[in-house]
Amino acid sequence: MQNGTKQTNGSAAQRGNIGAAKAVADAIRTTLGPLGMDKMLIDPAGNILITNDGVSILREIGIEHPAAKMIVEVAKTQEDKCFDGTTSAVVLSGALLAEAERLLDKNIHPTTIIKGYRIARDHCVATMKEWAGSKEIAIGELENKHELSAATSLTGKSAEGIRNFLVDICDQAVQAVDDFEDIAIISAAGRWETDTCLVKGVVVERPLTSPSMKKDILDAPILLLDTGIEPRDTKMDAQVQITSPDQVASFLQQEEDAIREMVDRIVKSKAEVVFTQKKVDELALHYLVKGGIVVVDNVQKSSLEALAKETGGTIVSSLSQPIVKENLGRGDYFLNEHFDNELVEIKGKSNCHATIIASGATRHVAEEIERALEDAVGVCWLAWKEPVLPGGGATHAHLWHNLSVENMNRKHENGRISMAIESFREALLCIPESIAENAGLDPVDARATLLHYHATGPGEPWHINIENTQVPEHAFQTGLVEPMSLHIQALTSATEAAIMILRIDDVISMNPEGAKPPM
Repeated sequence: MQNGTKQTNGSAAQRGNIGAAKAVADAIRTTLGPLGMDKMLIDPAGNILITNDGVSILREIGIEHPAAKMIVEVAKTQEDKCFDGTTSAVVLSGALLAEAERLLDKNIHPTTIIKGYRIARDHCVATMKEWAGSKEIAIGELENKHELSAATSLTGKSAEGIRNFLVDICDQAVQAVDDFEDIAIISAAGRWETDTCLVKGVVVERPLTSPSMKKDILDAPILLLDTGIEPRDTKMDAQVQITSPDQVASFLQQEEDAIREMVDRIVKSKAEVVFTQKKVDELALHYLVKGGIVVVDNVQKSSLEALAKETGGTIVSSLSQPIVKENLGRGDYFLNEHFDNELVEIKGKSNCHATIIASGATRHVAEEIERALEDAVGVCWLAWKEPVLPGGGATHAHLWHNLSVENMNRKHENGRISMAIESFREALLCIPESIAENAGLDPVDARATLLHYHATGPGEPWHINIENTQVPEHAFQTGLVEPMSLHIQALTSATEAAIMILRIDDVISMNPEGAKPPM
């Protein structure tokens, strides 16, 4: 091997990878549950992030170990697919690897552990689907399940104080659109958290290019540009020899004529509001203001595309040709000056977009409410389309009870595989135990009570009671539910990550800096 290459194999490689993955899980374990704590993250530039959102924490802490990065991918996948449950997925990955480490200490081969884990995972997924569709329990068909799911997602976050207010906003946003991609969430510092609102339309986070422009226009013709209103850059090097002042004046006049021609085309199009992805020249801005046209520059491409869909307009790529009437969109324009920064609101005829403006007394509060709403709106959308399962550790306790070794042994006579299934079963209880521990309760008492109730009342959705460990709560009474896909994705991705790490028995780290050049 090259000089500088480091190799770790056998048990040392396995233990090193498992230790790194467990460290990641332990880092965010305390954020789980309704009384989970927040983390303060400070980047090298001094920017501060205060959150208990698992994936946000893992993105920012700068993990280097390759096995630990695999656990971070679990959180990212959970966020992309199900919007919430990232902390649960990572904590479950760590628990599965901790249980696997105990089996490795007993000289059980990793492939045997992997086989048992896969059997247990498949059984759990089938159990969750069956439980959600059970006619006797009917958990998956609660009438207001999408609202309850949003409320569950907001529990334990800094926005919990106005949870009911935010749940109403989530419900309105989900019902206002046909496609989840048409819901946007932005943050803006204001006065109060209750300044958070829903706008049925597109909101552009850019100020007007001139304070003298109009503040609102009803049914305005809207022009969308992905080109700048400025002199064209030829992108070629050239030298011009000037011999008289008249030549300078001629160059400047040509530039002014070109700008004036662009503005004339905009004016002739009858557009009253212009959004452009690029810059607007000062001279062009002067003429546009004089013509009573509202201009917003440096608009993001995604916002421009949303505006095109909302207003029915077409994005114009060049001002070298006249603008036809069919390219213009139409919509109500309004400048929102309620927050610290100006927001431009457009409500078009298609009425297919919804934007939530998350507000707070400071930027940090507003951004944390934005992160909370991203999760809540996502699970609200999922719960609207699919069955739900109880949260608070109820689903994991039900799986623990259902995944009994006695039942599984009827299918698998290999005792070592049964040990792996039993380890998987024990790992499931890391979720209710963590919830109890973060609430200041004795996790052993909470576990014992929860399992007792699930054993005496099979199929009932009992979950952790953070007020009294002796009596768990029922999901029908508390409304603590989550989309079924959230649980399935968390369990599946956590298991696959644990399996991938267990399959590694050799780690080879190549260091290009320490390598000798080829002969």
